Amino acid sequence: MDEVPNLPTPKPDNPALPIFPPALPFASVVLAVTGEWLLPLHFLQMRGANGWQFWFGLLALIGGLGLGLSGIAAFRRAGTHVEPHKPALRLVTTGPYRFTRNPMYWGFLLLVAGLSLVFSLEWGLILLVLLWLALDRMIVAREERYLAAKFGDGYALYRRQTRRWL
Repeated sequence: MDEVPNLPTPKPDNPALPIFPPALPFASVVLAVTGEWLLPLHFLQMRGANGWQFWFGLLALIGGLGLGLSGIAAFRRAGTHVEPHKPALRLVTTGPYRFTRNPMYWGFLLLVAGLSLVFSLEWGLILLVLLWLALDRMIVAREERYLAAKFGDGYALYRRQTRRWL
């Protein structure tokens, strides 16, 4: 019988996230729609394109989409993977990453807020707090531990210079 040496288990070269990050905002919207169907709250009014709520929501949607796409573009320009299950090849500090360490996650939050306002999904606004907490604790914290281990002093400097959120 061949003996297997007692070696440490190699750690994956990724943040080992418990869930694919886009699943969280998607689940928030599904829960918001379900909440509106089961227990409508009615503190937002559906006024179509005539009310501030619609236009503010549309602005949030466009801003969220733009922020998320600019984060993806910064990753691609730097030559690193966008997919969180693949290794980070470079530390990205350009584009929207000059202002926040999490522009793609800000994009998710703005998209959910925008959809909630445009379609009067009160539950979406309530769930926004839980979405932010889930992103912060389940995703961002793991990614930051991974990046600190992978990029060391470079990431430590970036953390001191750039806010996690805003």
